[in-house]
Amino acid sequence: MKRIGQKTRRNFFFVLSIIIGFSIVAQAKSADGMNLFVSRKTITDLEVSIASEEASIGDIYERMAETEQKLEEYEQIQADIDRDFYETVSSELAMYKTMTGATAVHGPGITIVLDDSPDEIPEWADVNPFIVHDTDILRILSELGKSGAEAIMINGHRIYRGTTIYCNGYTTRINGEPEARPFVIQAIGDPANMSEAMISKNSYGMMLKDYYGLIYKVQVETDVELPAHPTRRTTFSNAHAVQQEAGD
Repeated sequence: MKRIGQKTRRNFFFVLSIIIGFSIVAQAKSADGMNLFVSRKTITDLEVSIASEEASIGDIYERMAETEQKLEEYEQIQADIDRDFYETVSSELAMYKTMTGATAVHGPGITIVLDDSPDEIPEWADVNPFIVHDTDILRILSELGKSGAEAIMINGHRIYRGTTIYCNGYTTRINGEPEARPFVIQAIGDPANMSEAMISKNSYGMMLKDYYGLIYKVQVETDVELPAHPTRRTTFSNAHAVQQEAGD
């Protein structure tokens, strides 16, 4: 800024000198070749004009300094906004990656073990109530979500929006891969809330245990580590964002 101010000041005096020179030349020409003497009053007036112009330039420099200071303040504010925006977006991105199983996570939680009934089933009895089905797993996952589970894994498979769980004969497929019993469900969240919900007498897991003799165990964990899903899809081929029209 100082270099710019000095250059501006030199340019101003250069232009002012040219103007004074032309004024003197013009007065000399108007005298038809006779010697022309500039009065003291004329010199004084010019000095006053120069001083006035210098004061005006000083005011301009002050306004320029104030403007540059405000510009720096605005740039700092913009930088803070950009940083806050970046931190917000990064935080939300991490949250969505956690929710979709795209990143590994760990934290306090619980472990649930679900297995078929160990009791001998009579030949005449229907075996279906005494073995674990996909609907049983889905009901327990639903209760975990309602009790505050933030991330869930079953037999090493992270559970996310596109997870599939279905029975194929006596085999249960999770995310398309066959899994054998027992089913170990691990969830990260508030251990107290989740364990209380999962072992309450009205919970689905306790109903399976009490009425059908299925193995159902709940254990509080100080730290549960859930890996990222290795084949988690993070891009879409057919789904596209809806474009909002102006004014909507």
